[in-house]
Amino acid sequence: MQWLFRLPGRQILTGLVLAFGLSIGVQAVDPPVPPKPTVDSLAKDLADLKKTHDESNTKHSDNAGLAHNKGDSAWMLTSAAMVNIMLPGLALFYGGMVRRKNVLATMMQSMAALSVVGLFWVAFGYGLAFGPSVSWISIPGFDGGVIGWSWDLFFLQGIKADQALPAANISVYAHMVFQGMFAIITPALISGALAERIRFWPFCLFCILWVVLVYCPLAHMVWAFDWFYAIPVDLDKGLGGSAIGILGKMGALDFAGGTVVHIAAGAAALACILVLRPRQGYPQQPIHPNSMVLTLVGAGLLWFGWFGFNGGSATASGTLATSAFVATQVAAAAAGLSWIVTEWLLRGKPTALGLASGIVAGLVAVTPASGFVNVGGAAAIGILAGVVCYYAVSLKSVLGYDDSLDAFGVHGVGGFLGAVLTGVFCFTSVNSLGADGFFAFKFRADRITQVLAEVGPAVAGASDSEKVASLEKLIETRQATVDAASAKLDEAKGKLDEEAKKDKPEALDGLKKAREMAFMAKYEADGKLALVTELKALLETKIKFAKDEKTPLTQLVIQTKAALFAMVFAFALSFGLAHVVQAITLGNFTTDKESEVIGLDETEHGETGFDFGPSLNTGLGANLATPKAANFPPNRKPKHFTLTVKGPDEKVLHETWSKLCQGNSDSNPDMKKVYPFVTTLTGNSFRFRDGEPNQMKDALERALKTDLNGSLTKVFIET
Repeated sequence: MQWLFRLPGRQILTGLVLAFGLSIGVQAVDPPVPPKPTVDSLAKDLADLKKTHDESNTKHSDNAGLAHNKGDSAWMLTSAAMVNIMLPGLALFYGGMVRRKNVLATMMQSMAALSVVGLFWVAFGYGLAFGPSVSWISIPGFDGGVIGWSWDLFFLQGIKADQALPAANISVYAHMVFQGMFAIITPALISGALAERIRFWPFCLFCILWVVLVYCPLAHMVWAFDWFYAIPVDLDKGLGGSAIGILGKMGALDFAGGTVVHIAAGAAALACILVLRPRQGYPQQPIHPNSMVLTLVGAGLLWFGWFGFNGGSATASGTLATSAFVATQVAAAAAGLSWIVTEWLLRGKPTALGLASGIVAGLVAVTPASGFVNVGGAAAIGILAGVVCYYAVSLKSVLGYDDSLDAFGVHGVGGFLGAVLTGVFCFTSVNSLGADGFFAFKFRADRITQVLAEVGPAVAGASDSEKVASLEKLIETRQATVDAASAKLDEAKGKLDEEAKKDKPEALDGLKKAREMAFMAKYEADGKLALVTELKALLETKIKFAKDEKTPLTQLVIQTKAALFAMVFAFALSFGLAHVVQAITLGNFTTDKESEVIGLDETEHGETGFDFGPSLNTGLGANLATPKAANFPPNRKPKHFTLTVKGPDEKVLHETWSKLCQGNSDSNPDMKKVYPFVTTLTGNSFRFRDGEPNQMKDALERALKTDLNGSLTKVFIET
């Protein structure tokens, strides 16, 4: 695989685009043009259209006009707020994993998306993602809308504040805000792959362009329905009942963003990694995180917010929201455990970083599946996600690419895994709007065999259709038995109530016994009726799926195709977009190497996230008169220079410097003079931020000479 990373960027981009085009044969087409109508036929069609439209509105009156459930809209707004808190959670999660000099810059890349993408979403993004389709693709296996638009959705100028989203029972405003949170956090995820080396404004530009070219089309392909059409695509389903995007029409399941959010962000992260340079020293030099405390707190906030991320995607269904909540909790716990167990077995110690990464991997993997799988399926997805993502993250050291904070290994791989496993563990018994996956077929076959054995020879017929016919007759017979048992139970209750009024306790015992027997007879009759009713439903589902040529692998194939499509689509466009932004910014998408050494907090923002330093100790830093940043005017760019110490061994020099930093400034005035201006010590070279070079050279030489026991021969200024 290493040959891939040595190819020039233009060759890789050209090859990917060609491969993408050849593999799926993309062909943009216009919608079919109907024949030109006559005046008479047009009048008749308009009359029929008005009649069917009125009937549809009457049929779906609960979702027409301004009729929406205020409680459901309130839940959506609550979920949106929970997703919103994931942004500071992500900022803390990423901020703890970088070096201290880049904490603020890394957190800014996540938090700024709230403003940069947030305003764009209200103006254009929502319309592009969920408006009526204005561009189509028609190829074998892929047929549907690519992107949408409606000027009514531009700042929601054509939408009333309490207007309902058809078939969803929530307001359009609530849907727009909730979906906006998804659009905001997705490009923020990409920043984790590029942390510690990208500039702020070029990344903001990349975010806007990426949302336009990648996120909005994918959201439309998966999640867009005919909400804003004049009439429904399917009159029986009504407005909001029919998917209009390529992947949605294909039957791909993505409950809360496995393809749209995580596969897209992971693929974009990998694309940018291949375009932009790695961090200096990677992978030869270890780069350690600054605070696992921040990362664990961030992981906790992400876990909390994810309940809104997945649970809010259930929209109006309270039962489904509960199911998504439970699946989210179980998968996160299972993945966190499986990651640290894997780490423990292979490395000897479980780490806080491993636990945090495992939790997020489980949350990522269960996202597309959370509303379609049962508890056992969620646990299985979580366990697999922890193990698979652990190995995916480990691969970066083998392949040599610099995925700074494992955005591709966790989100790209985890999202792809979850999307595919949705086709294995999904059940229509969990969500009737979903599909049956591999285990659903197996469960149905096993249950049919079990119930047939319990019902016995009462079910006649060789074929499934014949069995259904005999079951219909059996259901009528057993329903009559249930009705008779109900009548006897009512009669027994009535007699007991009459005797109870006569205040003769000795006469009640027999009547109580009769009531109990009638109750047991009714209970037994209900059970027998429920059994044959269940068997009939199972056989009818089996017949329907056979007629539709659905097999245990059908949904798995659909999920795999959708995941591959999303991965290739996002990767190819992101790869080209990274080149474009790099060109527009004249090569400044990544910062220069000198600024990287200093740290992005200072060079990009002119401030620091944490300036604890030695001032927390009782040594040198405690007696400094002013903070280091105050040694030069804030509006003047500091002078940077390097002093190299010749003579002492590198290890001895580092130990000596560390000892001096912990010492008392009153006993070493030269150290007090030098310390505020030193930024880094690499090898035998001290990097200075401001100060007069010759004075710093003399002071550093005097400060070091005594402790180095004569091994220091010279300190000179690097030119």
